[in-house]
Amino acid sequence: MANKFRYPTGVRPLLVEEAARRKRIEARFAARLESDGFDEVFLPIIDYVEPYVQLRRGAAAKQSYRFIDREGELVAIRSDFTPMVARALAPTIAEGDLPLRIFYRGDVIRVEATRLGANREMFQIGAEIIGDATVQADVEILRLAADLARAAGATPVIVYNDVSIANALGDDARQALVSKRIARDGSLPELAVKILDGAATLNDVREFAPLAADRLDAIARGAGSECLLQLDDVDIFTGGASAYYTGIHFRVYDADTRKRIAEGGRYDDLYARFGTGAAAIGFTFTIDESSEAGDE
Repeated sequence: MANKFRYPTGVRPLLVEEAARRKRIEARFAARLESDGFDEVFLPIIDYVEPYVQLRRGAAAKQSYRFIDREGELVAIRSDFTPMVARALAPTIAEGDLPLRIFYRGDVIRVEATRLGANREMFQIGAEIIGDATVQADVEILRLAADLARAAGATPVIVYNDVSIANALGDDARQALVSKRIARDGSLPELAVKILDGAATLNDVREFAPLAADRLDAIARGAGSECLLQLDDVDIFTGGASAYYTGIHFRVYDADTRKRIAEGGRYDDLYARFGTGAAAIGFTFTIDESSEAGDE
């Protein structure tokens, strides 16, 4: 009898006031993106599992709700927009179409069984610049993310790094960074030790990854004051749970609530996996969280 009044853990309805609030924020986001030349795309809520297997590792590989459909195919409910956008667009892209500026919105469903009270159903809006490998595109995306955070009533703080630095250090050092294990026996490059100690600088990075250091330096000079380079933020440095980041990786926080409201980065190899090579950078806002920042 009690089940009549309960919903599964992590999902709930949005009633009149909350629904209206979300719609206002969604409308602001869409209006800003359209005014900046972004075109909207719509994606399916389910897809086959197989195309995405190599793009997820660790906890992310277990986030999707999967099931066998009536045809005997293994399918999953949408849990991440970025790979789905690449899978949809890559086969249709012609060189003359680039760069593309697109945005998307909709629900994602994730298994978050280990986090008490964590949302399983989340509404997201994201944007991408496809076919532009320049630092200017990185800076534009960071500035746009900050502007959208402010449109949602947040005070943005954007923390960023470059995952290619970890790759340049080698597998052993990368594993040490992932596990946050400092080895002082000489088995790790000095840069890895400095990163884990919080003492690394861009000058240290240049010895191992000069292109990444130069790019981060250029981003720091072009991005707004709300953007902070943090070489010692290992979770960002190693790309988090997603295996597709290749360069800058960032997270957007609300300074007042300290909640993470968006995430993004550069994934220059992702489109090639689905048929057409194209550099890409983008972000995704979770509106359910960002809307709590204080809508006016």
